[in-house]
Amino acid sequence: MSSDASSFDFTQGPACPIPISDYPHILLAHGGGGKLTQHLIEKMFVPQFKNDELAHMHDGAIVELGGVRIALSTDSYVVKPIVFPGGSIGELAVNGTVNDLAMCGARPSYLSAAFILEEGFPLEDLWNVVLAMQRAAQAAGVILVTGDTKVVERGHGDGIFINTSGIGLVREGTNIRPERAQPGDVVIVNGPIAEHGMAIMSVREGLELRRK
Repeated sequence: MSSDASSFDFTQGPACPIPISDYPHILLAHGGGGKLTQHLIEKMFVPQFKNDELAHMHDGAIVELGGVRIALSTDSYVVKPIVFPGGSIGELAVNGTVNDLAMCGARPSYLSAAFILEEGFPLEDLWNVVLAMQRAAQAAGVILVTGDTKVVERGHGDGIFINTSGIGLVREGTNIRPERAQPGDVVIVNGPIAEHGMAIMSVREGLELRRK
């Protein structure tokens, strides 16, 4: 069977829940965390893998194994440029997953890391990413215990992509879920909103930004 989407017979099996005529191809916006991302997840992925934990649409899942509650989360990092004001893809890959576990009410403990590298990516740049991940993991008190590395042909990647997954223990009685948020709740923000996004954009577009 051809993998070409234009030759795929969408009449076979369950109908695609997203109107193909509206979005016949994936757009960058589908990965931007906005309405198209939500639409893709809620209409295509969640119904096919339906279960109680997935239904919470949380930063991670909380499962029970042997009487112990464990939070599990995974995330992929495709940021460009890989070094930006305040950090790099290395710190982001560790801290992003650590943060997702914390938002589940867990104490992050262990991480896995998978690297997708493009042929021709400088080894010195990879070394700097690895060192940044090591520093971030040490600061967060987590241990990277397993991983994977794949290399794609030159021109078929974007330098480096990283996926990290993490697990952590959830204390008894802790119940942090999105649906528990209520009007009037106090929101704690631990840093300037959108600072990371602005840092990335400033480097991409050559903008000079200064704090007042």
